[in-house]
Amino acid sequence: MKRASLKEVARLADVSVPTASRVLSGVDRNVDAALAERVREAADTLGYRVNAAARALRRQSTDTLALLVPGIANPYFAELVAAFSQRLAAEGRSLITVDTNDDIEIEAVQLRSIDRVLVDALMVVPVSRERSGEAIRKVMRTRRVVQVDRTAADVDAISVGLDNATGVAVLVDHLRSIGRDRIVFVDARSTSSAGRERLNSFLGLAGPSDWVIDMPTFSVRSGVEAARRLLDDPRAADAVICAADVLAVGMLTTLQQAGVRVPDDIALTGFDGTSLAEIVEPGLTTLASHTDAIVDASLAAVAGADVDVVIAPSLDVRGSTVRKALPVHEKGAAAG
Repeated sequence: MKRASLKEVARLADVSVPTASRVLSGVDRNVDAALAERVREAADTLGYRVNAAARALRRQSTDTLALLVPGIANPYFAELVAAFSQRLAAEGRSLITVDTNDDIEIEAVQLRSIDRVLVDALMVVPVSRERSGEAIRKVMRTRRVVQVDRTAADVDAISVGLDNATGVAVLVDHLRSIGRDRIVFVDARSTSSAGRERLNSFLGLAGPSDWVIDMPTFSVRSGVEAARRLLDDPRAADAVICAADVLAVGMLTTLQQAGVRVPDDIALTGFDGTSLAEIVEPGLTTLASHTDAIVDASLAAVAGADVDVVIAPSLDVRGSTVRKALPVHEKGAAAG
């Protein structure tokens, strides 16, 4: 079946070809609203579709960005993707999201694929601090790249992320302030820049009775396994910092199943500020990662901002570290 032409759309709408082109290219600010609607109706009637590649060449823009993340299954990255997608949709732009499964080889393949796609810029959460750089640098030859949440070594691209070292220090200070002095840090993916920063910060603050449990992935399953290791350890921890909320959820459920009282026996924190922290019981003390600020700064970098941005996380205290006191009337009712 022959495809409708722009000239046919213009004829049906009774407008000039340039006017039809402006309307269908999205640059119709100076076109009468009723006339523009007539052009769009004519295009729908004829089944006309704009050639996206040709339009991108004319405008030097596709209004599309790409975002590579290590794993959509991790609620932190799922919420980050949602925040980017919603913001771009509100601006009339699109987002292509790619899951690299926290695998350096998959990441390299996907980066090569993205390099062949018509997108204005690439935002990437690198899998590895040491090994992701080569593939990212190749993409940088053809388009702007912004590193989000993590960085890769020897990549001269703007980065936007959290102040991980300060975040861990805030959590340690909070636990010390409530009398906890045997803190376990549950780490994962220390090959990533964020994972390494969090681990190094804890090691720099650790006391003689603190220790680390290293896990391979940020997942509920890793949190469960970390809890089992903790329960089998003869050292008696009184607090746990998990390097991600998703780890803390696995830790919490396993401790509770073993009869450990949280926070009475062990205080527990996460790190990310995802919605998971609000739906578990007790609520999870965690660090708010300010996703909106990450999106703002990342899109500013895509638009040309040329300064790295480090965002300070903030502490959200919930029942996993501090049990809230009952109001006076509730205490009386409980005693009765």
